[in-house]
Amino acid sequence: MKTSWNLAQVWNRSLEEKKEKQVKARDHIWASEMGGSFIDRYLKMKGESYTNPPNARSLRKFEAGNIMEWLVGIVLKRAGILIESQEWVKYTYSGLLPVTGRADYIAGGNPDWDKAKEEIQMLGLPEFFDRATNNLIDYFSREYPKGLETVVLEIKSCGSMMYERYEKVNKPNANHRLQLFHYLKAKEMPEGRVIYISKDDLRILEFGIFNPSTVEDEYKQDVRIMTDYYTKQEQPPLESLVIFDKDTGKFSKNWKVEYSNYLTKLYGYEQPMDYAKEWEAKVSQWNRVLTRLVKGDNITVKNILVIDEMKEMYSNFDDMVKTAKLVRLAEPELEENEE
Repeated sequence: MKTSWNLAQVWNRSLEEKKEKQVKARDHIWASEMGGSFIDRYLKMKGESYTNPPNARSLRKFEAGNIMEWLVGIVLKRAGILIESQEWVKYTYSGLLPVTGRADYIAGGNPDWDKAKEEIQMLGLPEFFDRATNNLIDYFSREYPKGLETVVLEIKSCGSMMYERYEKVNKPNANHRLQLFHYLKAKEMPEGRVIYISKDDLRILEFGIFNPSTVEDEYKQDVRIMTDYYTKQEQPPLESLVIFDKDTGKFSKNWKVEYSNYLTKLYGYEQPMDYAKEWEAKVSQWNRVLTRLVKGDNITVKNILVIDEMKEMYSNFDDMVKTAKLVRLAEPELEENEE
């Protein structure tokens, strides 16, 4: 029996209706791309059309992230500490390409806390947000009676698995800290925060980024490399299909490949799931054998074949094993392994 109207159909279709932006040639770096694949960034700057534009799932995840960011903005605004949102800023080192980007939020100041509480009551937030916002106001008014330092906030939403990884390694992704540092450099501000929100349970992680700091070395190196490729009209090399994470001491799929907008052109996979299907099992197998090496377990004939595969891809495999031992032997318990 047909219903009179269908909320789900309209809602889901609306999430996927975002018009794809035309790729246009440009001579500047986007802050949001820093730390990402140089070859993808090069092709985008040259104006080459995507072979793999964002699919429906990617668009839905993007909009979910926008909702999380919007919620944070509402809380900041009603708490009276939102100064600026979505401000475009630009910075250029002498002789290098300019970097441009849009800061999520700039927050701080010395608001009227009583008025802020009244604003919260009028907003009619869900109970959790109402409680969290009032707790923020109570805490800030008590601990910072002379006002809050002005900082840049970069909001990122993620699944619980990535959230727990950030929590474990106790630092933000390189691309996120470079993006945030750009805003600090361009605004000549001393401090910013990368904030991760778990979409699964609304937990929040917060990491401070400072100016000046060693992050500028990473930032400037990224700009220098990209400038060099662009000015020499030299296409950067392909990304490795599998990466070794020094923070966790494990192999993983390469997100720079899996989510490349040129996945088919560069790597021959029609869809991200095709790449994932080919490499997920292989990465799991490599990590199982790597764990045996870390623990000093007996190595089987099958294990030796897998080790040969890893050495074929990585000439510095022995150094990777040493790194894995340093990182993972400090863990309370290593996972059990299969041959």
